[in-house]
Amino acid sequence: MFHRVFVQTRPLRSLVYVLFVVILGSLASVGMAASPELQAKAADKTVSSNALKNYIVPLTADELSNLAGIWQDHLSQSIETYIELNASLEGLDENVAHKVREQITTLSDTHSVYSENYQLVLNGWLAKGGAADDVATHQSYLDAVSTATLRATDVRTLFSLATNWLISKDGGLGLLLQLGVFIVAFVVLLFVARFVRKTVSKGLERLPAMSRLLKKFVLTVVYWITIIVGLMVALGLAGVNVTPMFAVFGGLSFILGFALQDTLGNLASGLMIMVLKPFDTGDYIEISGASGNVDAMSIVSTQIRTFDNQIIVVPNSKIWGDVITNVSAAKTRRVDLVFGIAYSDNASQAVEVLKGLVANDPRCLKEPVPEIFVGELGDSSVNLFCRPWVATEDYWDVYWGLTGAAKEAFDQEGISIPFPQRDVHLISNES
Repeated sequence: MFHRVFVQTRPLRSLVYVLFVVILGSLASVGMAASPELQAKAADKTVSSNALKNYIVPLTADELSNLAGIWQDHLSQSIETYIELNASLEGLDENVAHKVREQITTLSDTHSVYSENYQLVLNGWLAKGGAADDVATHQSYLDAVSTATLRATDVRTLFSLATNWLISKDGGLGLLLQLGVFIVAFVVLLFVARFVRKTVSKGLERLPAMSRLLKKFVLTVVYWITIIVGLMVALGLAGVNVTPMFAVFGGLSFILGFALQDTLGNLASGLMIMVLKPFDTGDYIEISGASGNVDAMSIVSTQIRTFDNQIIVVPNSKIWGDVITNVSAAKTRRVDLVFGIAYSDNASQAVEVLKGLVANDPRCLKEPVPEIFVGELGDSSVNLFCRPWVATEDYWDVYWGLTGAAKEAFDQEGISIPFPQRDVHLISNES
């Protein structure tokens, strides 16, 4: 039964296959028929440059080769008429010559359109794998006839062409308008960039955990990104094709990535410092053999101001790869003072004197409780340790203030601060 069904369905399958081939061939023929129509539109003398850009997209290299020949003929015929009109100017009456120059001006505009379209075809032909030598031949022809046409034009006609170009929307007037649009757009862009930076700054103020360094960096990045994007938009409004700029930026970033490896390392370290914030602007830090207040920081380096007003610039990579001591990280600090008194003096009396000094200084905190005690029996003195807690910003004022006050108080109480001394015993050898 199965065999009979199989035999009976074979003619049907064959018929379906034949119909499929016929339909496919018809569709293919329709697709092929569209190409000559498209080529005819691309070869039309009246086609605009913008339309031609779209027409040449689906064309192959061979089709573009033929199209290049067609546009070469268009340009050649236009130049031939142009040269004949220029040659006819000799000996003409001024009124007649003026009319001829008007024809030359009109023909010059046509010549410019033909040259632009011819160049578009050559660019597309080369981009789709056209033979470089063949394209170069056409390019040489286009360059040569453009130069020769200018040389064949008399001075008055050139002056007329230049004047018409200056007042033309596609010429000087158009460039002036584009420049005006760009200037206005750039001025507006500056206000927009500042407004965006101010808005972002208000938003960052709600993030107290973010360091001042990171906030400053974010605001700078936002500002310049707004400027760059705005410039691209402004150039686009002015009629400049900004697409090639992205390729240029990509190539430059690739090259700079290799050339500036150390700088990129500093940049990465700077970002880590900003995000993890081991210190902030205004903090007193000790790093890489330098110490002082953090005056400013960029993504490449950190600027430190010492107490004697020296400016030290340290690369961020060196900072991030070293031990960072942030003296200002905590709100309070302990002042460690050591006072030496003579062994003959009353240590308890000296301790009470120091306790009184600390208690009477409003900068010394009650909590944590100050520690004042006999801490060491030295070679020349009994050393008293005085350790009050103060606000971080009062550290040095308290350090120097208590040191001077202790000296005066010890003098009033008759407590001496001994000089370093040693006992030398001379032993004589008696025979």
